[in-house]
Amino acid sequence: MLRGKSIENEQLDALNRLTDISVAFALTVLGVSPYSASAATLLQSFDEREDNQPIKVTIATVNPSLNTPTQSYRFGQQIPVAINLTNTTSNPVYSCLSGDIYQDRPRLKRNGQLVPYLDWQSYLLQTAAKDQTCEKEDLPNQALLLPNQPKLVDLMVLVDDSLYTTGAIAWYDQLVPGHYELSVQRRFGCCAGPMVESNTIDFEVTP
Repeated sequence: MLRGKSIENEQLDALNRLTDISVAFALTVLGVSPYSASAATLLQSFDEREDNQPIKVTIATVNPSLNTPTQSYRFGQQIPVAINLTNTTSNPVYSCLSGDIYQDRPRLKRNGQLVPYLDWQSYLLQTAAKDQTCEKEDLPNQALLLPNQPKLVDLMVLVDDSLYTTGAIAWYDQLVPGHYELSVQRRFGCCAGPMVESNTIDFEVTP
């Protein structure tokens, strides 16, 4: 949470007090006692527990309006994917939120063959890795993951609408009609660290 930076004791105490207040509020709203876990437990890092893989990554394709799940798209439609995290431990934890380019890697297959990323997306990935842009940015956002409660943390756009472009950074060019399989690797850290594989889902693109 502190991104490896040392801070003075006063700042640390103030940060812990603010964290305790925000966590207590969130737990109280959900009917959970805010005294069931200490701030130290709530803020333990994923790196300390990565061998246990405590966070489950679940993806689902949703319609372009983002209001219902779907497994079928017409050629040229936008294809959004919802990314949910579920904390499988008994204590609340935090996960960093920085952005697709740093945290998400889709793996899309058609007829068993990987579909290549757009040239522009490949360029962004290479540039981010070369210039270490993530490490140079201030990325303080955190998602509080309560025990066994799925939380929507990201919406990935595989393909943007061919007629009404939204400006979203899409990963793929327009997909030809056919059957597709998708999984996503998700990084829990802001910029670096291990990635965890999601479930695999299927969807169709029709003419």
